[in-house]
Amino acid sequence: MIDSTLEYLYQLHNRGIKLGLENINKILHECDEPHNKFKSIHLAGTNGKGSTASIIAKILQNAGLKVGLYTSPHLLNFNERIRINGLTISNDEIINFTKKHRNFFEKHSITFFEATTAMAFNYFRKNNVDIAIVETGLGGRLDSTNVLSPIHTIITEIDFDHTHLLGDSVEEITAEKCGIIKNSVPNTTINTKSNIAEIIEKFSKKQNTKTNYIDKEKINLIEHKTSSLHLKFKDKIYILPQAGSFQAENAVLAIETIKNEFENISDSQIQEGLDQWFWPGRMQQMEEDIFYDVAHNSSGISVLSSDLFHIYNKKPIGLVVMKNDKIRPEIIDLFKDKFEELIISTIQSKDILSEKDINSNKGLKNFQFINSLYDALELIKNKKFDGPKVIFGSHYVAKQVYNYFDFSFDKGNI
Repeated sequence: MIDSTLEYLYQLHNRGIKLGLENINKILHECDEPHNKFKSIHLAGTNGKGSTASIIAKILQNAGLKVGLYTSPHLLNFNERIRINGLTISNDEIINFTKKHRNFFEKHSITFFEATTAMAFNYFRKNNVDIAIVETGLGGRLDSTNVLSPIHTIITEIDFDHTHLLGDSVEEITAEKCGIIKNSVPNTTINTKSNIAEIIEKFSKKQNTKTNYIDKEKINLIEHKTSSLHLKFKDKIYILPQAGSFQAENAVLAIETIKNEFENISDSQIQEGLDQWFWPGRMQQMEEDIFYDVAHNSSGISVLSSDLFHIYNKKPIGLVVMKNDKIRPEIIDLFKDKFEELIISTIQSKDILSEKDINSNKGLKNFQFINSLYDALELIKNKKFDGPKVIFGSHYVAKQVYNYFDFSFDKGNI
């Protein structure tokens, strides 16, 4: 039954992405306005939303709160998107919600993300969460999650993403993300570049609120290994049980937000929460010297490759599968400059770069192309190389990667 339910939900993707709040307000009204029945923290941004949200959720959970977490996309199973205290929503909950509202979905042409957002909010209300940590799906201003009245908003790192929907400049994209900033609700951000910070500040003033700007330069990395990260911020040392220098910024965003909103949570409770935290698909070690990361834009790929170089003192060999709307000139430059060798592969999906797309792109033709992802994984795994190897790009390949390495990341609790 779950398979047919998920098949129905996934085919709602055919209705595309509808930016706007009219539909989500209709379905939430049908569900008796669940989004008004719990507290929330709302995140927008290009990179780090999921990691930051999950760190906040884990720390608050460790401090004794009942915490909902809504993130996207999933890596292996739909259920990952909706969690309470780390546990995923059950198949029965998904089936029952979809069955109950299916006629409404059809009548009002509800999209996939609108349906799943309503499902998440209904589930959080039903289970009386103390707070929900919610990341936007796309953008901010017109994203379905932007019906919330949060106690705090967060703008994670902004980069080029979904330019066909959000705008062709980083300033336009920033303005869309800033749509989540609410009247008199505190906001925290890691963005301090002047062209981005000016727009955030403009929206803050317009909404009569204050933004806490975290200066990346004041986050000091003390030690960075393949499976841990030690950082120092405001004279406090924190340890993350996961690699990736970008996680330092995400952790500080989470910690600063918690310190502003939950003064009773101590530094020791924060560290205990960090000790228990795990977020898959981010510089995740699959085997010795082989990593998997969902980095898919210039900022993410640049940091990933630099981190691996910093740890190993060698450029990585990369295997990439990318969505066809992500390839920009600066990404092709990174492929050339930051990798010892790069292999491009593909999967059967209208959204993924195909062999035809690659052959028609002058900048990509210089890289090795292997049509079969399995064959590409075999090649990179067995390649003799005394440096790091990394598989990265689209979330769409997660299942194949985890299956190939016989790796189960989610035993039901994150």
